[in-house]
Amino acid sequence: MSIRTHPLSCRSIGQRRAATLVAFVLVVLSQHAALAQNLKVSALVDETTIGSEERLTYTIEVQGSSLPDIRTPQPPETKGLVLANRYPSSARNISVVNGSMTVSMSYSWQFTPTGTGKATIGESTIVAGGKTYKTDPVDINVVPQASRPARPQARQPRSLFDEAFGDDQPAPELNNSDLFIRARPSKRNAYQNEQVLIEYDLYFRSGVQLRQSRLADSWDAEGFWREELDVESRPVPRTVVENGIRYNVITLKRVAVFPTRTGELTVDALKIESEATSGSRDPFFSLRSRYQPVELSSRPVTIVGKSFPDGAPAAFNGAVGSFRLNAELNRSEVEVGESVELTVTISGTGNIATLEGPTLDAPGVFETYDPQVSTDVSRSGNSVRGTKTFTYILVPRTNGTFEIPEIRFAFLNPTNGRYESVSSGPFSVTVTGEAPVTGVTAATSAGLPVDDIPPIAESASDWVRANRRAVHRSALVWTFLLLPALALLGIAAYRGFNEKLASDVTYARGRKAHPVARKHLKAAAELLQAGDAKGYYGELDRALLGFIGNRLNVGERALTREQLDATLADAGIERDIRAGVMNLLDECDHVRFAPTPPNTSQMQTAMERASFLIEKIHERLTALAREAKQ
Repeated sequence: MSIRTHPLSCRSIGQRRAATLVAFVLVVLSQHAALAQNLKVSALVDETTIGSEERLTYTIEVQGSSLPDIRTPQPPETKGLVLANRYPSSARNISVVNGSMTVSMSYSWQFTPTGTGKATIGESTIVAGGKTYKTDPVDINVVPQASRPARPQARQPRSLFDEAFGDDQPAPELNNSDLFIRARPSKRNAYQNEQVLIEYDLYFRSGVQLRQSRLADSWDAEGFWREELDVESRPVPRTVVENGIRYNVITLKRVAVFPTRTGELTVDALKIESEATSGSRDPFFSLRSRYQPVELSSRPVTIVGKSFPDGAPAAFNGAVGSFRLNAELNRSEVEVGESVELTVTISGTGNIATLEGPTLDAPGVFETYDPQVSTDVSRSGNSVRGTKTFTYILVPRTNGTFEIPEIRFAFLNPTNGRYESVSSGPFSVTVTGEAPVTGVTAATSAGLPVDDIPPIAESASDWVRANRRAVHRSALVWTFLLLPALALLGIAAYRGFNEKLASDVTYARGRKAHPVARKHLKAAAELLQAGDAKGYYGELDRALLGFIGNRLNVGERALTREQLDATLADAGIERDIRAGVMNLLDECDHVRFAPTPPNTSQMQTAMERASFLIEKIHERLTALAREAKQ
């Protein structure tokens, strides 16, 4: 028996096999290309400042979730440095963080300086997965060996016996290249009222640890409206390489500032006091770490406020950003005397808090009231955005069909420097019903109005004796006569009170000290219920410092801790109360930078302490004022 195979079927099988092979090759190539796209190549050095007799280690590192074939690179060209080893030493490392695996391959050379001064390591080239990568050049500063402080020796693993009985080893000294704060403004020139983002990033090298961080001085931005933006309470450091040095970076503060006037304006430097160590964190060999106090400060940020360009439309009132407008009328048919609500909503990115409402040009038959304003601001991300709603109440006084003109809002778009307008409407309103008519008084035959003048009595029987007290003996009459005089006295007293508030700043601030403090304490209680520890302690800080500043008429935000303590002492506040104030303010600053928020009990205790301190300061200042009068 013979078996015959149809030639067409054999050909189709071969085509399917070929297609499968091609698909497999494409999948392999695509995976290979994806691996190449995920690679990160960096050039690193162990130090950017070395002595003239020291050696410098230069490393090329390739990182990725998986590494392709890597061709061993050649050493880079240098200026002011000599290569010590022709062939590099290589190392491979695998790390897993949060379930994500990272593989790295490094190639290292050593160089020795030819003299003092500036030296440069040029760009390096490495081929990985068939793709060529280049690194950035690295600048090196070579100083005389005599002026170069000795490098701290590597900390040797110590036994538990050494830890228990001392054997202190000096902690490595930290310098400005190990730990610093950098302020990054989104722009240096901005229109008046334009949003500028400033991020304060903390850079620290591997092994550096911080604790007990707090603001060292008041931070202010005079000439700006500022909005604090949200930052991660437990940020995960990101890795960057600058001039060959690898740093871990976290964002300490993110703020949006809006210039309120033109000209050169300066944002204060952000200063932080902390304790830092760069010692070993191995739990088996170091049961404690040696911390040293450090003070970190960013540089001040200078921003130039630009004036608005010419040609502003009539509807422009200073808004800068990108906005949308929506206007709605709650009903289009009403009776005379009933109210109509016109809701205007402005949303977008910009300084929502200071936006002014659009002009409403309603027909004269409508009685228009000042709008009710509500604001919803979002401070997450890298910009301030939100909505602001204006609700206008209009009451028609006559019937008919009327048209409310369109609502127009103009703003300056900082992206292109042009004015833009958005509008909604017009709106038609039909008013029904009749307007109230003033009543007509009936008249007598003589033409006199009824009830205005009594008729003439024609006989004595029409007279009736009234057994009532005389008008001039009525207390009610005298009360009505005295009311205008009492009202004038009240107005005079009220005007005198307002004039004193306007002219006597000390008296005005003293009057509002308690209301302002109660407002912040109430806000703190709401934040405590919401579980917002940083916001809660921020309100406590504002309540306590604001009360002190208002009662003593001082700029409390511009005072250091020492100056604040001296001010309270000069005012006659006892030492224990001053110590309580400083401890609570330090606790408030600490929570802003602490990775773990305090428990609820501790937060409630802080509220009680703030209320107690405010009351004690008030009692003491009141008693001293009473003694001074006597």
